[in-house]
Amino acid sequence: MKAQTKQKLKKNAVGYAFILPLLLYFLVFQLAPMLIAMFMSFTNYSIDHLFDYTFVGFKNYIELFTNSAKYPRFWSSLKTTFLYILLTVPANIILALVVSSLLNSKIKCEKFFKTIFYIPSVTVGVAIMVMWKQMLAPDGLINQIFSTNVDFLNNEATALVMFALMSIWGGLGYNVLIMLSAMKNIDPSLYEAAEIDGAGAVQKFLYVTVPGVMPTVLFFLVTGLIGGFQVGEQMLIIYGDSTEISSIYTYVYGLYYYMSNNEFATASAMSYFLFAIILVITLVQFRIQNGRSETMKKLIGKIKKSKGEKKVETV
Repeated sequence: MKAQTKQKLKKNAVGYAFILPLLLYFLVFQLAPMLIAMFMSFTNYSIDHLFDYTFVGFKNYIELFTNSAKYPRFWSSLKTTFLYILLTVPANIILALVVSSLLNSKIKCEKFFKTIFYIPSVTVGVAIMVMWKQMLAPDGLINQIFSTNVDFLNNEATALVMFALMSIWGGLGYNVLIMLSAMKNIDPSLYEAAEIDGAGAVQKFLYVTVPGVMPTVLFFLVTGLIGGFQVGEQMLIIYGDSTEISSIYTYVYGLYYYMSNNEFATASAMSYFLFAIILVITLVQFRIQNGRSETMKKLIGKIKKSKGEKKVETV
């Protein structure tokens, strides 16, 4: 018995030794900064108060919501972020569904098309931003094609839409591969049952494919919302740490502004408010998905039962 216990402990020790570097990385570079930022959000910590900071409680959070003179772009940055999410998340899901369905319909050169779609996903983000910046410039490729002279990225009406299009284009390949994998895992008997019931291509897509990939759709919703709320890096690459274009002033872009101006407590409070938003939305989505999963199970049972009855009638 003791020999078995020693052997088990030895195996566990080897396993822990393998995960130790990752565990140390998580503790030092992820968990510790998160806890430090949480503490800072309840203080007046800044470059002027490095060692003489004081505990101020929820003052930073309250001022973010109420002091529009001190934080004039707080609420507008949230509005811009929500608008960006509305422009990108539904489009990403719909395009992934449509393109994946086409690729899943046994078309020729499927591997070639998957490779073409996936190329932007493996390209360095900075390189993509620089490419789009040149293409969308007044003398860039887009204006040359349409014989126009529009400064898309410095126009209040078009700037955010351009960033949304960049995001959709850049993430389409990854989304298609994930969605296509989900479609290939759908039970083929469900499609057979739908055909027996007289369903066409559109009906099979709506009543078999879409319910079958709902967990993947939830995944895209959660990751899309998280990514949407965190958008800001693209704006920093294009405009630097300041811009006069208010329509692209997202929440994280504003957070970086306060951080670069050494208002660490304010930036920390903003980051934890963002964490709370993402947490609530994610929990709501998982609650909705649980209900959909039960509905999907009942639907699959009905379809299989119907298929069995049809087979009996045929015999």
